[in-house]
Amino acid sequence: MCSSDFGQESKFFDHITKIHNISDHESHYVDIVLAGIKPTCACMHDCASPLKWYGWKKGYPSKYSRGHNARVDSVYLQPERQREFANKRAKGYSSGKYTTWNTGLTAESDERVARQSLAISNSLRKGYESGSIIDWRTSDPEKAANAAEKMSATKRGMYSSGAIIPWNKGRTKFDDKRLAASSASIKKNYVLHPESSAKRLTLDEAKRRIEETQKFKLADDSISYKNKYQKFELICLKCGDHQFKNIMMAENSPICFACAPKESKGQLEVFDFVKSLVPDATLSDRTLIAPKELDVYVPTRKFAIEYNGLYWHSSAVISDHKYHDAKSKACEAAGISLFSIYEDEWQESRKIIESMIRHRLGLPLFVTDARKLDLVMLTKKESTLFFDENHLEGSTPSTVTFGLKDKTSGTVLAAMSLRRPFHRKYIDKLEVGRCCTAAGHSVRGWLGKLTTAAVKYAVDANKSGLMTYVDSRVGSGTGYRLAGWTQSGTTSAPRFWWTDFKNRFNRFKYRADASKGLTQSDVAKAAGVSMIWGCGNRLYTIEMK
Repeated sequence: MCSSDFGQESKFFDHITKIHNISDHESHYVDIVLAGIKPTCACMHDCASPLKWYGWKKGYPSKYSRGHNARVDSVYLQPERQREFANKRAKGYSSGKYTTWNTGLTAESDERVARQSLAISNSLRKGYESGSIIDWRTSDPEKAANAAEKMSATKRGMYSSGAIIPWNKGRTKFDDKRLAASSASIKKNYVLHPESSAKRLTLDEAKRRIEETQKFKLADDSISYKNKYQKFELICLKCGDHQFKNIMMAENSPICFACAPKESKGQLEVFDFVKSLVPDATLSDRTLIAPKELDVYVPTRKFAIEYNGLYWHSSAVISDHKYHDAKSKACEAAGISLFSIYEDEWQESRKIIESMIRHRLGLPLFVTDARKLDLVMLTKKESTLFFDENHLEGSTPSTVTFGLKDKTSGTVLAAMSLRRPFHRKYIDKLEVGRCCTAAGHSVRGWLGKLTTAAVKYAVDANKSGLMTYVDSRVGSGTGYRLAGWTQSGTTSAPRFWWTDFKNRFNRFKYRADASKGLTQSDVAKAAGVSMIWGCGNRLYTIEMK
């Protein structure tokens, strides 16, 4: 192009990028050096796998795609050598000579396993949905039945011999968090509905629970009952309108949308609370970000609240996974601060939600200054208790937690926990796991004081900086910016949870089961749960090196 000569590939690369405005270097290499013919793997005449390009200096040094050279001349094509190698590996693993990096790790305990699990789940889901992957059980049901019987017999033998041990054997709810959570969930359900503890609901019991709402009755009491997720045709006792609801919907939202306000009970409760603080609060505004609606809006503060009912805001009703993220961005563009809360948060963490609303309105119950508080390092017990009581998502394991305590009472009024980042790309930094003030309290300068302590700790630990994520549905990160943090980016996709319309569950709880040929959608459908989306995260960092 210009006949310039370079002794180093990097300088040549920079030159043609900047001077000749070339971005796709590999394509230009193929056009100029290989006359436009891009090479492919030579393992087979019909193998179309691309080869890896190693830059202008090396080009395509290998004739084969990664691993494909074994197809040409390899002992792995010899069945007897395959068996020999397989037996050797099996003996090595059984004797403990060989181990895998993820032995004993689960998606719940290790972020790497969780990431791989999610990636595999997404790949399988896309494959099954597109038809590129076809489960052999579907194409050959007779073979599938025989295989299932064989696997069942093998597993029974392995369990009886002790070769396979259930993960929860010997564990109790007192020493295992998973069992404790499961036990609490079951107990809660039985306390609310003791009639379901001994057996599955009958149609008469389902009918009784619906009638106890005093809002509806069954349109047809002869229909067969399947499960609690089944939707019944109900008749409003007040206006006679026919609607379809399952038992949980009828109990948790006993509202007829034909004769009652369209606002849910929870939304009206939030509005009443805000109205008691600021008289200019309005309900269901459709003028500011039309055609979208603001559930609660305070004009004098330019502050809005989105109340997300678990059913009406789930994928069972809203198919657009960017719905909440788009509303948040629309409000930001209009100069409105939007705070989104979920139905379960309002029901279970109302004190925290009310405190966050008060803070947004500038009406906290108590106000103090960070300079009047003692900076301390909290114990693990103090850290767990503080965040469980004051943070919307509860506590999380951390390396260290700094707190600000009242000099007289010793009460913790603000805290910040640090941990090792989950993502490998930030491994040279420390991540803020949890950070908040005590419910009802406003502490002027608290984030700056805790940030200073965190920076000093990171320097002593030889880290290059700090990083944290701010959920856009809760805030934009203004406090972090004022404390010296810099927004470095945003996540590509909104967060999501699973919901049974009564609770929300971690996104890793329901995943594809390849052993059964089930996609993530199949597993979720069988469990009676739907996705419920939130907003994206904002990444904030402090660089020190």
